[in-house]
Amino acid sequence: DRGGASVAFHLCWHPRQGRLLVLWVLLAVGCAALRWLLNYALVGNAIRLTDPAARIRDLIGGASATLYHDAAELVIGVLIAYCATTSKLVLIFLLPWAILLERSVRTTQLDHASRTDPQTGLLSAPTWQHEADVQVSRARQSHTALTLAMIDIDQLTQVDDVCGHEARDAVLLAVAGTLVASTRTYDLTSRLGREEFTLLLPHADSVQALDIAERLTSRLSEITVPPDLVPPAAGSPPPLSACIGLASLSENTTDLTDLLTAADAALHRAKRAGRNTIRLAGLPPPSLS
Repeated sequence: DRGGASVAFHLCWHPRQGRLLVLWVLLAVGCAALRWLLNYALVGNAIRLTDPAARIRDLIGGASATLYHDAAELVIGVLIAYCATTSKLVLIFLLPWAILLERSVRTTQLDHASRTDPQTGLLSAPTWQHEADVQVSRARQSHTALTLAMIDIDQLTQVDDVCGHEARDAVLLAVAGTLVASTRTYDLTSRLGREEFTLLLPHADSVQALDIAERLTSRLSEITVPPDLVPPAAGSPPPLSACIGLASLSENTTDLTDLLTAADAALHRAKRAGRNTIRLAGLPPPSLS
């Protein structure tokens, strides 16, 4: 990508035409933008070949912070290129800034990678646990409602067996997107295991959490395997469903460990009761109440 931008610059720039500063800057910016486009085109195509379910927004670095880094890198690159032809002294002062910017970009990328699950883009389990601990402590101190949901996706193993890993990954990505779209911006969502997800709902009591859980089971059951990922001999892939266990902050559940234990027990009750079932810790099944 850098080679392509360099070739374009030298083909277009002719010193005999006069070193016009404005023209030089425009040409350098254009070549830098060309380098940016080539870089993301090459990387994006490589990712798409290995993961057809990847989203375009994620391939180009979606977050605005990444785009700001790219813009800053472009500006400093243009300044360094200009100083390399005009003032070597100024170049000495600019190079450390370029190195610091590059390290900042790499640090941001590594931090993002460590905080997220690579298959779904949700919070990684360690990151979720750290942030959930903070939210639970805050809710306990302020005496506000909080509920934890554990979600198990039924039939995901069967999708893997019938349609393969690529179909399973596409379904996982769809599940993650549904969880994010169906919850609030300050809810914490994470993937705990192969088929299990966890959702922390600050400021949500058991009634509000049940409403959210019912909405989730309805929307998750609408997810299907993309037709182009279903082998011709596989037939119809099994329909998806979800079981959810809920646990709210109370006198008996005062920390994150208590909530996880109670929600996990409620989830097991839900799975024994059948598909698309919700159970709340501390309450008997609806037929017994």
